[in-house]
Amino acid sequence: MIVQLIKLFKTDSLRNLILRFIVFSITGIISLYISDILVGFISEFISNGIINMVLRVLSLFFLYQLLLLLVAIPFGQFSYFISYQKRFIKKIKLLF
Repeated sequence: MIVQLIKLFKTDSLRNLILRFIVFSITGIISLYISDILVGFISEFISNGIINMVLRVLSLFFLYQLLLLLVAIPFGQFSYFISYQKRFIKKIKLLF
């Protein structure tokens, strides 16, 4: 199973696989935290629940993409995640 994960994430060692999982998890936690603060601040001015939910989803989406690259730098995984972002953007463009 580990060998399949190493192939799936296109890495050469278990160490890099673990680092990539750490980057994904830290990015998710930070983006949720910042999104909560941002939407909490905005919800003081806008009391519509649907608008708040849309703002939460949009802020999570964009924050996660930005933070993914920023968190990857200290872990030495920037080159993997920049190519990950490029593939993701190509898939999004295909949808539209």
